[in-house]
Amino acid sequence: MNTHAKPTFSPAQIRTQTLAILRGWGMEGDDAEATADALLDCDLRGIDTHGISLLALYAGWIAGGGFNLAARAELLREGPNTALFDAHGGLGFAVSVRAAELAADKARERGVAVVTVRNSHHFGAAGYYARIAARRGVVSLVATSTKVVCVVPPGASEPVLGTNPLAYGVPRASGEPIVFDMATSTAAGNKVRLHQLTGTPVPEGWVVDGHGQPVTDPEAASNLVYNRGQGGLTPLGATPVLGAHKGYGLALLVHFLGGTLAGGRFAGSRNPDHPQGEGDNIGHFFMAIDPAAFRDMGDFLGDVADVESSLRATPTADPTRPVLLPGDIEEGILRERTANGVPLAPNLVTRLRDIASDLGVPFVLDGTTASAAAALSENRKPVED
Repeated sequence: MNTHAKPTFSPAQIRTQTLAILRGWGMEGDDAEATADALLDCDLRGIDTHGISLLALYAGWIAGGGFNLAARAELLREGPNTALFDAHGGLGFAVSVRAAELAADKARERGVAVVTVRNSHHFGAAGYYARIAARRGVVSLVATSTKVVCVVPPGASEPVLGTNPLAYGVPRASGEPIVFDMATSTAAGNKVRLHQLTGTPVPEGWVVDGHGQPVTDPEAASNLVYNRGQGGLTPLGATPVLGAHKGYGLALLVHFLGGTLAGGRFAGSRNPDHPQGEGDNIGHFFMAIDPAAFRDMGDFLGDVADVESSLRATPTADPTRPVLLPGDIEEGILRERTANGVPLAPNLVTRLRDIASDLGVPFVLDGTTASAAAALSENRKPVED
């Protein structure tokens, strides 16, 4: 394989490989399907840090213990406008789909609803769940606490917070919702990991050492982010002059909603008596607001359309770079990759091959045709050429 080229794989191959590994880890049924769908959605939209590449990260975490991939989420509490799920140490994808859908459905009945999840693990891209809820006609807000402590608050030498993602979704009269998804750090930790995988320098300002100095070497930067010590990621804004205190404040809000409210663990706690919960005990937060509870839905959608058309009609500083809405770039990548396939870094493909081999499950990212991959996904033997 050419180590300088990125081989391209069909969506069917990527989904099949993801399902094979998830099932090899013990995840079954709808949970595996929902998780594979979430990861594939990110790969198709060009969010490569939160697609199938996450399996390489999860493999290391799972080896360290604390995961229950066969866990089934339990609905612990439910009221007219609220609900709480316990994920019992499983990955956060499937339970988060349920939570986002439930929040949207409750909001459609009661106007506003909040659903939280505790005892979960990583749930991928927050925007995926914001989109799921917004497709049901509600304004959505999603937040999550984190496992990895990697963000250095302004003035500190050691990390205390995670990247603490925040996302929202706004429905439109036609087409996909407007979805915005951000880490409250200057960059997501997985973006640093992607630079490590590709061997490219990390942009200055993303990562600092214990003295506050920028680190651009991908190996050194990844070590600072994923091996807790001094230094790490900067809050959104990078420096005090550029507003790092604002990113810091947003990160705290995300933890208070996604972690504290749900009963999730504060990974940066220095209190030895702080409740631990199951596994990483990551907490998630899903809020849904039905515009029809406040005004005519058609008028709301009309105003959303006015905002969109006004932004797109705004004169630009560079005629070749029009004003975009959140999600525009990803929608374009989605169309291109759906038609032409998803590129994966060769060293990621090698890592996935090793994981599949260790689990004794099929490996289909080796030039296998899409039809053969589909056959494997249905547990059928592919037809021999």
